[in-house]
Order: sequence, then structure tokens, then C-alpha cells
Amino acid sequence: MDACDEGLVEAVAGEAGLRVVAAGGAKGTAAVAARGFRRGEVILAIHPLHAFALRRGEGGGEGGGEAAAAEDGRVARETRCAQCFGALPRRHPRCGRCRAAQYCGAACVARHWAARHHFECGEAGGAVGDSAAARVKPAFRAALRMAAGARAAAARAGGPRWLRAQRAAWARLVAHRAQHPAHVLRQYGELARVLGGDQDAAVDALCRAGCNNFAALEVHGARTVGHVCSPLASLLLNHSCAPNAAAAYSPASGRHVVRALEDIAAGAEVTLAYADALHPRAARRAHLRAVYFFDCACARCAGPGPRAAIDALLDRAWPGDGPAEEPLVPEPWAAAAAALLVAAVRDARPLDDAALLRAVAACGPRSVSFAAYRRWLQRQDACLARAAHAPAAAAALHVLAFYVLAYPPLHPLVARQCLDAATLAWNALQAAAAAAAAAAAAAPPLPGPRPADLAVCARALLRLSGDPDAPAAGAAPSPAERQAALLLRELGIQ
Repeated sequence: MDACDEGLVEAVAGEAGLRVVAAGGAKGTAAVAARGFRRGEVILAIHPLHAFALRRGEGGGEGGGEAAAAEDGRVARETRCAQCFGALPRRHPRCGRCRAAQYCGAACVARHWAARHHFECGEAGGAVGDSAAARVKPAFRAALRMAAGARAAAARAGGPRWLRAQRAAWARLVAHRAQHPAHVLRQYGELARVLGGDQDAAVDALCRAGCNNFAALEVHGARTVGHVCSPLASLLLNHSCAPNAAAAYSPASGRHVVRALEDIAAGAEVTLAYADALHPRAARRAHLRAVYFFDCACARCAGPGPRAAIDALLDRAWPGDGPAEEPLVPEPWAAAAAALLVAAVRDARPLDDAALLRAVAACGPRSVSFAAYRRWLQRQDACLARAAHAPAAAAALHVLAFYVLAYPPLHPLVARQCLDAATLAWNALQAAAAAAAAAAAAAPPLPGPRPADLAVCARALLRLSGDPDAPAAGAAPSPAERQAALLLRELGIQ
């Protein structure tokens, strides 16, 4: 790192409206808001130090894990665009210079070249050759690619200002090498031999990349399609199980974007979630301890307030097996939770956590618990598989209610599930009306918010939680946004 770049982290953070302060814990730094941020506002947007789309067979990628990899150890070909991480069509363009980067269309070729590919194209050490990756188990290939790319980018001299800021942040990240278990360090040692060069530096790069890696998800989806190394966000933003911000990869611009999930007052710390909020408290703590080497004591885990009380309710054990099938009818608490979400989005105000707690406080663990959530999620999938409209709508409303309990309202998964609940509720009403037409009976409404209210709520959430760079880049609407527009037309809503 150049001496002139030593203060670049603080400078870039200051331009984004953040102030770097000393903090306890492993990283020793935190970012507080130097000014107020409104919900949905972009806090920080910067190109990552390194990012790539997952190949089939790489852990968590398309096809999932080692089972999708060839038994003879061959490395799967690229299946996703190097810029937007979308699926590649049968015929697709490549970079005319390196022939390695592949794209879904000409627009992504231009965006990727302008963003970063013009200076990393064909760079030695920036990628791991397929012959080298073939010597590594598929589950570790993504880690190998990330460490190789991040190490090459960190060693690059000069470059644009964002790259120098990311490189300066990378140099300040704590590798936690002493905290890694011996078996993990042995695995990293094997990967370092594949990477070549300075073995000690390679292990250090693997340690840093392993605990400072962001998953790139499908827009308004839950599937991991790529990995992003953004040291500036990793260095500045600490963890909370009830975060006030979220980070996502922008397919349109290739930037790593941090957005406010709620109004953030000046002086408040800006936080991200390092663990899935729909996991039990013990599982979240175990994950944070194993991957990031700290014990969580955030407000949701240890503090007073409605969210901590709701988390304690969710953490209860399932009381026995019970009947194999229970009636697929929305429970009052689920309808109330969905109604609270709709009202909060409609009025552009924070979700009423106290009212949410009152709605679920008297419910037993068979209704409100992480085990109950998993049961409803399975039943939603089963109902969709057999085209059972009303049961699927009821299950979807329950899943949405659990998302409201566990996630901030502007979380992309809340937007997607709200849209699914609206669509399934509308389909259920249409199916019921058609079945009852012969008897001239009206279709009974399902408990909970009307499909129209859910659809309008979903549209607002999709706009607030979508890719902020998409309109400026002229990118097409996401599949979820197109689905919402179609549903609203069916409902006669402009």
C-alpha cells in the first residue's frame, strides 16, 4: 500500500457520510453515521476488490456443492455472466482480449469493461487456471478463486481511487490466523501450494478472504450466484442480528452497495448482518464464533426491547411432533404481522415492533418458533408442487409473517415473499370463484391483507430494495419486478 493511501479509508468513508471510530471487538473499528440516512438510501457504493460468479459445482453455486462436479475432478465451465452473474444463454459473447470472461449480452460486456475489466483483463495471477483448480476439491474452489483474485488486486500498483481505497482496507483487515482451527489451516496450506508464490502470504490471503466474503444473491432471490470481496465494507461495518443496513452486489454497475434498511440517525452505528436472521440464536452465535471469531452481544441477542423478546419466542423448542397435517388456514398472528408490514410500507414509517410483539406474545411454540417456520416453508413448497392454491396462499402468508418477525422490512427476501403471498392469494381467490361459479356463490376471502394491498406493498418494497444502479444503467426490470407489474395489471392497479 502506498503511503499516500493510508488515510484513504477514512476519506472515502467521510464522503459517504460515515465516520470511522475506535470500537471494541476483533476489528477495533466501527462506522457511525456522520449525518442522517433515510430508509432505502444508498450509504456506500464502491466496486469490490474482487468478485466472480460461481460455477456449477462450487459450494453454494448453481447445482449445489460437490455433487454437481464431475467425478474425474474436471472444472465446470462458466455458467454465469462475469458482470451481472445471470445465467449465460447458449450463444454468448466473450471478452475479445482475454477470451476468459463471458457475458450474457453486449451491455454487460461494456459495463464490465468500464467498471474494472479494462485493467484486470488477462492479468497474471488474477485467476486460477482450471488445471490448478482441478487439483482442489470442488467445495474449496470458490475460496481458491477468491484468495487468488483478492491477492492479485491487493498487490496491484496504482489504479483508480476506489481500488486504492479497497486495497488500503484490505491491508488493515485482521486475518484471525491465530483463531483458525488447525484443520482449517492445514486445508489452507494445501490451497496455498496450488496458488504458488509466498506460501505464508497465500495462507494469510485465504484467512482474510474467508472471513471477509460477501455472498452475491439473485436480485430479490435467495440463491447465491457469486462471491464479492469488499474490504472497505468489511472493515467499516460491524455485525448485528438486527442490522440497520444491508450490502448487495449490483448486477447493473458491478458495485458493492450498502443501503439503509431503516432511518439511521446521525451518530448511530451502521451495521450489517453476518448471520441469517432466520436461524436460532445458538446457531447464529456458533456461526459467528466459527467464521468471524467473536461472540455476538447485539440488541436482538442480548438487549431489551420487542425484537429481543420476539427472538426469544422464535428460539423456543418445538413441543413434540403433533399431528402429521394441520389445517392450512392463516392464523390470526400471521394475518396481523402481514397487516403491520402493509401499514408500515404504506405510511412510510418504521414497523411497530411493540404491536408485532403483542400479536405473537400469546402464541405457543407450535405457532411461533424457528421450527414452525421451517414447517411452513416445507408446506409452502409442497402445496406449490401440487398446485393447491388456497393452502399455498395460507402457507405463503405464514412464511411472510416469519420474515416480518426476523428481517427488517426492506430486506429483499421480505419483498420477494410479499409478492409471492400476493400472487398466491390472488390465484386462490380466482380458483375459488371459478369453482363456486356454478353455485353462484362468492369466493370467501382469505384471512389477512387483501391481495391488492399485498401487491402494492410488494411493489414498494421491490423498488426500495432493488438494484439502485439498474435505472441509470438501463438494465431491464428483475423477474420479481416484472411479476409484480403483471399482477398489478391483473388487479387493475396502476
